[in-house]
Amino acid sequence: MNGITKILLRKFGASLTLMLMISLQVTTLQAQNNKDLPFKIGERLNFKIYFEFVLGGEARMEVEAVETVNGYPCLRIVSEAKSTRTVDNFYKVRDKIITWRDVESGYSRKYVKVTREGKYKDDKKVEYFPEVNRVALTRKADALPEMLILDKPVHDVLAAFYQVRLYDLEVGKPVFIDMHDIDKQYPLEVRVHRKERIEVPAGTFDCVVVEPLLQSSGIFRKEGSLQIWLTDDEFHMPIQMQSQLYFGRVWAKSTEFKRGGE
Repeated sequence: MNGITKILLRKFGASLTLMLMISLQVTTLQAQNNKDLPFKIGERLNFKIYFEFVLGGEARMEVEAVETVNGYPCLRIVSEAKSTRTVDNFYKVRDKIITWRDVESGYSRKYVKVTREGKYKDDKKVEYFPEVNRVALTRKADALPEMLILDKPVHDVLAAFYQVRLYDLEVGKPVFIDMHDIDKQYPLEVRVHRKERIEVPAGTFDCVVVEPLLQSSGIFRKEGSLQIWLTDDEFHMPIQMQSQLYFGRVWAKSTEFKRGGE
């Protein structure tokens, strides 16, 4: 395998997870009624991931349960991405992210990221204390946590993805939001480009197309762009994602979904 092929496989493998980690966040200081959330326990979103037209992996996003974190009830939300058997022969991906989203405030209480990409392995855990704007970051499984200071309560990258589904998105009106990604906090601009009807394996949907202007380091920083198709209804479910990279496009297309609370 030549050097260029290895680089492309690594970037493609990493994108399986990053397509589901895209950070969309709208900050609210008011408590939220969990009964009115567009996502409820039992919601499951399944995707196929392609490099151009070649199937490379699959992923799921699921609202699994309510669990208590430091005395606060939280929605446990899981995102998983894995490569196909064919891709496994070159670059095996088995990534998992779990977030615990406070039921009342919507802010993050806990975040766990498990990365298995080729020979690369990494584990991160973040505990959030929004009452005092502190974060306990554990970089490795056997390491002691570091205490970080934030200037306001935040959402992690996965909880923020769900948070944006609570709000109206108007074409031409960007949303400016606060973001926290491991040990970096920064404002994120989300541009609302257009409305569009698309067809994916899960069906045909009217969507609103948004683009987060990411600042975090990684495959998308200054190297490509990302667009996300959210259903243009009260659910704002992610139906399709597309990343334009220098070596081609990576797509995530919805194959099936299940509403929560049914």
